Amino acid sequence: MKLLKLYSDNPDFKTIDFKPGLNIVAGLQISPLSTDSYNGIGKSSTLNLIHLMFGGSFDEKIPSDKKLKAFLSTYGNFYLKFSIGKVPYEIQKNFAHNDFYLNEEKINKTNFPKKLSEIFSLEKKTGFKFKPLLNMFARRFLPERSYYAGALTQQGQRANDYYQALYNLVLLGVDTTLVEENKVIADELVKLRKTEELLNKQKLNINQEDYLDLKDELNRLLNAKQNFVIAKNYDDLKRTADEYTLSMETLRNELHANERSIKRKKLILQPSVDEKLDISRVKNIFREAEFHFYDLVTKQLEQAEQFHLTIQKARRARLNDEILGLTEKNKILNQQLQLIESKRDKLLKDMDSSGALEEYNSIVERIRTIDKDISELTSYQTVLTQFEKDKSKLELKKAIVKDKSVSYLTASKEHRDNIESIFREFVKRFYRGQGGSFKITNSRNAQYVYDIEPHIPKDGSQGINEVKVFCYDMLLARLNPNLLGFVAHDSCIFSGVDPRQVAMMFKVILEMVDQQDLQYFVNINKNIYDGLLENDTLRQIDEISPGDISITKKLTTMEPQTILTETDKGRIKQSTV
Repeated sequence: MKLLKLYSDNPDFKTIDFKPGLNIVAGLQISPLSTDSYNGIGKSSTLNLIHLMFGGSFDEKIPSDKKLKAFLSTYGNFYLKFSIGKVPYEIQKNFAHNDFYLNEEKINKTNFPKKLSEIFSLEKKTGFKFKPLLNMFARRFLPERSYYAGALTQQGQRANDYYQALYNLVLLGVDTTLVEENKVIADELVKLRKTEELLNKQKLNINQEDYLDLKDELNRLLNAKQNFVIAKNYDDLKRTADEYTLSMETLRNELHANERSIKRKKLILQPSVDEKLDISRVKNIFREAEFHFYDLVTKQLEQAEQFHLTIQKARRARLNDEILGLTEKNKILNQQLQLIESKRDKLLKDMDSSGALEEYNSIVERIRTIDKDISELTSYQTVLTQFEKDKSKLELKKAIVKDKSVSYLTASKEHRDNIESIFREFVKRFYRGQGGSFKITNSRNAQYVYDIEPHIPKDGSQGINEVKVFCYDMLLARLNPNLLGFVAHDSCIFSGVDPRQVAMMFKVILEMVDQQDLQYFVNINKNIYDGLLENDTLRQIDEISPGDISITKKLTTMEPQTILTETDKGRIKQSTV
């Protein structure tokens, strides 16, 4: 990938034309007498803006992000031109809206990262998406984020973040199959630990003796229930009470059946009213057909009408008699039911007053309680046993992964030695022959299988961390020359680094530009910029011929931008445009 141009339709924004090699955005004062600060005038925002154009997001919980989003939302349209190989692309973004435009194709914010991954063909090469890859090679500086906290924190996450570690291992050429397998095992173990915490909260603290004691008590109570001795007449009373209960159920069933029959007969009776045959209508029908009615036929029709009315009357009388009979029968049944209920209630009262039921019921209730306790204990014991089995299986899988990882590191020693050699080669340029070390080892806590350990002597000194970050980023660029072809840093990479080492950083960059066709972009402050213009510093990068160097001066006032290009001899001269 090569950045080509970053511009806006807002006239206040100074267009940045990117060169193939080294590109510098410098924040300067327009004169040594100026009291305006050269910090916070847009240098770091340039690199951040590149990230945002490539789908970066704002964290609105962070005040600086919220403020920047509000500012950019009123600024207008931004455009970023870049190329992948020989294919040109342009991203258009207005931060007042969620959508992006890629070569004028409208793409919503959700699908934009996927589209970028597709055009860069990254998932086949690395297994992860474009945004984290850009973070790996273009460290921006943002408040309350720790991109420069260490060599391995390009995603701004804590040092032991899984995906951050995974991305670094992938770019170092380490087979991450075991790492991903171990992550699945680790996630399952986390779930088991949650189950274990839940079980501990129950505070059952069961042991085998508790379970056996409950079983013994249950057997004793069941035997007592079976052989329970009650009052002398208790059996007779209970038998009579049971007979009463059965009789009551029979009577209730018969009552319900009769009630249903009465309702059904009333429904039949309702439409049964006197209806006379209209003989005149019959006569008219025949008259219209020019058919002559004889007197005998007319008399027979009148008789038929009378017969119909007689049948209707008899039917109503029968239904009324049946309804009356069922109603009377139900009165008798209800009287019988009330009598039997009264007798049974007296029996139950006598049985209860004798104390027999109380003692018997207490045994039954205790049996129920113990059954419940045993069920809970059995359930707990089952879950606990399954938990221990699952935990043992996962621990075994973890041990197998550990064993395989040891074998893998042994087999990949040559590759790891080569990585260490390249890293040491970079470090020696800064510390006069002291190259430190770079180890990929089995993780001590087995969390992510492998630990990545870049080390520089005097690791705690000021500026050492920044040099380590720089050397590590150059290492990844050297190991992945055809992946992105672009590296970027913020000016904080120079924090605490002495001028000689800053000059060496640029010398290394220029060599990488020359050897790998690398495009490098950096923001710098005035003191770094002035140091680059000093003869003693520039002498450190003499006789390097990397091509063009583009340095854009972001001034405190809207002066014409200044492009600085490298001469044939490697020195830098200014030309105002």
